[in-house]
Order: sequence, then C-alpha cells, then structure tokens
Amino acid sequence: MLLDAPTLTAVALLAVGAAVISGMSGFGTGVILAAALVPLIGVKAVIPVMAVAGVIINAGRFWFYREHLDRRTLALVLAASLPFLVLGTWIYSILDARALGTVLGLAVIAFVPLRRILQARKVVIGRAGLTIGSGVFGLATGIATGTGVIMVSLLLGAGLATPAVLATDAMVSIVLDIAKAVLFQRFDLLDMDAFLTGIVIGAASIPGSAIAAWLVGRIGARLHIYFMEGLILVGGASMLWHSWK
Repeated sequence: MLLDAPTLTAVALLAVGAAVISGMSGFGTGVILAAALVPLIGVKAVIPVMAVAGVIINAGRFWFYREHLDRRTLALVLAASLPFLVLGTWIYSILDARALGTVLGLAVIAFVPLRRILQARKVVIGRAGLTIGSGVFGLATGIATGTGVIMVSLLLGAGLATPAVLATDAMVSIVLDIAKAVLFQRFDLLDMDAFLTGIVIGAASIPGSAIAAWLVGRIGARLHIYFMEGLILVGGASMLWHSWK
C-alpha cells in the first residue's frame, strides 16, 4: 500500500494546497485528499491514512490560532462526540469496500449542499444543540472524512468568533483523529505503510497551514469556496466511480 516516491510527492504537494484551503475555512482537507487517495490506495485504507495525517494537519492549524481556543466548548464537544466516534469507527470496520466507497462518495457530494444549508440558517444554537450536533459529528467522523463542515457550522452557530472556531475545531479534530488511529489499529485497518503515508501527507501540509494563516489576515476565507465546491463534487463522483468500477 506504500506509495512510490513520485506518487507520494504529488500527494504531498496536493496536501499543501489542501492545507491552505482548510486553514482558511476550517474544513476541506479531508475531502480533497480522500478523493485523490482512493484511486491510489483503495477506499478501505483512506480513512486510516487520513486519521494519521489529520493529527499533523490540524496540529499545524491549531498552532497558528492556539490563543483563541475555547476550552469549555472543547470539553463539551469531546464528551459528546467521542462515544459516537467509537460506534462510527466500528461501522466503518465492517463495511465492505463497495458499500464504503458509496457512503464516502455520497458523503463528499453532500458536503456542498450541506454547507450551503448550514450557512443559510444563521441561528445561534444552545449547549443542548451543540451537544446533540457533536454526537452526530462524532458518528459521521468515524465513518467518513471531510466532516469538518459539520463542526465548523456548529461552532459558528454556538456564537464563537472565527479565530476561536478555527482553534477549537482544530483541537477537536486532533483528539478525534488520535482516537480514530488507535481504533483503526485495533481493528487491523492501520498498518505501518498506512501510518507512514499519513505522516508524510501530514508533514507536507504544515507549510500550507502557515500560508493560510498569512492569507486569513489579509483576504478573508471565502474567495476559494466555488473552486473548492467544484473540486469536492468531482472528487465525490470519482470516489463513487472507483468503488463501483
């Protein structure tokens, strides 16, 4: 499953660009990289690889916004999401490759209308709503990648300012990705090749996080949205095609 050097280099360069997008918006890295990795390593290996890469990707993003972390919200979200993450990861482990590819492809495509719907409903949710939403997020994160749009939307709906959203979402993702990596190893879905591939992709993303932090202070986070949505739709369709080919 370990990629050859030229392919791994190409994926690493893509990780830099994906980290720029994620660093500016709080989501997007998982969907873009998953769509690129499915044809190379197979659908079953994608989420374990992204769990390892996600720890480093989100650690880089967190570093640039660490002063804005909302610790109370972080504790609530983790308490609600971690139990459902275990359930979602178990469901992932028993799905066959075709069913898994269909679930991931549809989840990625659904990302675009879901983001628009959540963005349009500009309502402030209370602690109860954040707790329920975090449980849904934990379940979805165990099964699919690219679910960051759910958490970002929940944190915005809870009234957090943009820097606090980016910092808190990054730390939530770090903890959940570590938990996923441990669970995948226990379910024999994370071998050494997948671990090393994830490390390389994650390390390559760090310059992208730095570029994103520089851009956020100058041009804002919305200029890339249409490009990202188009890329996500193509990526989701590609995942469906490869799972049924």
